Amino acid sequence: MAYSREKSAKRKLARLLKDAASKAISEGDPWAQHHIEKVPAERVIRHLYNPETQTWLEDETIVKMEREPFTHGAMRFCYRMKKRSPPPQSASNHRFHDYGWTRASNYVAKAYQVDGKIDTSEQAKHNVMNDILLQYESSHWSDKFNERDPPKKIIFIRAYAIEFPDREGKPWFAVERFISGTDMYGAAFTKHNTNSGYVDDELHRYTPQVFSAFSFYASKGERLVADIQGVGDLFTDPQVLSSDYRFGDGDLGPRGMALFFKSFRHNTVADAMGIPEFPLSKNELKHQSEYEDDVFSMSGDMSSLAEDMKALDRFAAMDLNRSRRQSVLAVPPKEIVPLERRNTERRSNQSILTREHVRSSITKSFQHMRKSVLTRTTSDVDEVQQVLALAKDDFQFNMKLFHRKESGEMMAKIKRGSHTKPRRPSLAIRTVSKPIEICQRTKLNLGKVHYQLAVLHGMNRFPEVVPVSHMDEDAPHDAFSVLFHLCHAASLHSVPACLALGRLHAGLGTSVSPLLSTIVPIDFDAAKHLLQRAMENEYPPTSPKVAAGCILYQIYLDETAALTPLNEDLLHAEELQEQPQISMTKVSEQVLMQLLTDILQLMSTAQSEREDNERHFKDRSGRHSRTFMVGDKVEANYFLEGTFYPGVVDSISDDGSLITVRYDDDGSTEALTRENVRLVIPPTATQTDLGGPLSDEEALGIENSDEKISMESYQLKAELAELIANSGDKEKASALYEEASREAMEAGKMKTATQWSLKASELLE
Repeated sequence: MAYSREKSAKRKLARLLKDAASKAISEGDPWAQHHIEKVPAERVIRHLYNPETQTWLEDETIVKMEREPFTHGAMRFCYRMKKRSPPPQSASNHRFHDYGWTRASNYVAKAYQVDGKIDTSEQAKHNVMNDILLQYESSHWSDKFNERDPPKKIIFIRAYAIEFPDREGKPWFAVERFISGTDMYGAAFTKHNTNSGYVDDELHRYTPQVFSAFSFYASKGERLVADIQGVGDLFTDPQVLSSDYRFGDGDLGPRGMALFFKSFRHNTVADAMGIPEFPLSKNELKHQSEYEDDVFSMSGDMSSLAEDMKALDRFAAMDLNRSRRQSVLAVPPKEIVPLERRNTERRSNQSILTREHVRSSITKSFQHMRKSVLTRTTSDVDEVQQVLALAKDDFQFNMKLFHRKESGEMMAKIKRGSHTKPRRPSLAIRTVSKPIEICQRTKLNLGKVHYQLAVLHGMNRFPEVVPVSHMDEDAPHDAFSVLFHLCHAASLHSVPACLALGRLHAGLGTSVSPLLSTIVPIDFDAAKHLLQRAMENEYPPTSPKVAAGCILYQIYLDETAALTPLNEDLLHAEELQEQPQISMTKVSEQVLMQLLTDILQLMSTAQSEREDNERHFKDRSGRHSRTFMVGDKVEANYFLEGTFYPGVVDSISDDGSLITVRYDDDGSTEALTRENVRLVIPPTATQTDLGGPLSDEEALGIENSDEKISMESYQLKAELAELIANSGDKEKASALYEEASREAMEAGKMKTATQWSLKASELLE
């Protein structure tokens, strides 16, 4: 059955390509008037990407390309080009140059430009390679999409790079087939969505938007193919959003994914493809219902981009969009934020705390209840309670999220009201796929998306969602939507979300939104649970786990201090009697010792992460990203069985043809050819200055001040040494005091270092 469906899908794709080819033939050569066949032929080196092995292959061929671009955008020149299939080796060059060029296939060659000239720099070559990688990555997910037999199949035009070895600077071009004509709706080249939301406000097509959502869930949340554009269902020039910002300047990562899902309207095609519904807050859903008639339109600066693009040819329009890819999310667009509210755009820095501030804030939280400054309806209160309860549990994907009955059958679609505008009928659903499997990796990446959506709300990115009643109270953003997504992220074990909510429940505030402190109650049990969850997450980075651990430790200390006989009056304070959610339990020294040990281990891991990145960058400084080096983290084709296992490069042969890999699982080694070894970081992916995929801070130019807390490792080691000494292990305590003393001395704390050194000596007497 599966084989039959796959065979049917291939036949449909072949028919689509055949129909496109037949249409092109019937229309004739659209470039005939330019007489490209008379242009002198040139030798080129083709660079073709193999997505299975993540390697590049090379061959030589001959092309005819105009010397002057026929159009250009802000970033690239576009040239008309013709290429024939390579002739048999017995054919003469003269025959190959002259025969059949009038019937050769039409291609568009795109080169990056700088100062009005073709850019021949290494960076330009890497940009071309990245463009090809994006095309192949998108094509891979379109194949997966087509395997599910959607109502409309899609194809991403295959692309490759060519290098002109005989030209000055040996320039590189990205090459793909020329698309002409119109689709079944009479539309020519169309842009369906962007890397940060929709722009298609005319065709109301389902397929491109559903494909973008499908690519996210099918890739376990690692990828989302956006910037869908082309003729009909033939697409080109996409942008891939990744979970770690690895695909160039246009890769807005989880933040771009967040904007996509805020705008995405779930539909019957998504249901049939097995795509779950992405949860949105009450106010977000209300806003969506207000523009039900125009479900694919965009607000803000991207709508103005759509208008600008209509006045340009397709290639200039693509460049205009590319130039906007990088910066649309770093700050909220000025044109959508009213002038009188722009002074609220800056993120709160009050969450950068010293240890004394943490202690003081937590102590005050024991004694005082915060009061909301926002008007809250019963519905608002209910929503806050529901999402805070959700944050404490693990998010579960049930059949309702896939719009399915327990049997797996699709639920009947709710009919639209009579007030809505008539729209083009939905595509006929012929095949219903099983729900896409939601694994732990998908949940973690969904957590990133919900967290970034919370951050975007807190940055005032969506002023249209703010309730009218809150606008009167000068609320710059919708705090309830911030909390909704923050709690969903925490239920999916997002470390920064757990940290932010833990801080809020402890009365410390969060940089995500200053308004959250007015609606989130003090709840130390919830704070401890969320901070512990953040610490236990097994995935990097480690820095926010350290911050969570330090706050948790301080809460335990302050609870213990509040429960001493000297503070018994606090137990009977009127404020505590009115706040049953504030409960305190004296923590044993064993618990504190284990917690301090965990925090110090996390600090060590965080430092190791920084050092590994710095070392990687130093080793690769000035080298081409495709060069393997000893110590590289790779995946290798184990005994050529077709399964790639993780390991590191142990050695490289003198000529570089053989790579010896040491596998992580059992330490065994194996020598393999280059095509059977691939870097864990794709060789053409844009990397950070430290040599790896980007972090939120590096990609977006922001700083999560929730992670900044002043607790030094030497202070924590000294406190751990005191607890260990109390337990009776004086030798271990002495060694730890000596270690703390050395670190304090390096930090310039000479008096403290001396005191701890004396304590270490006293313990051994």
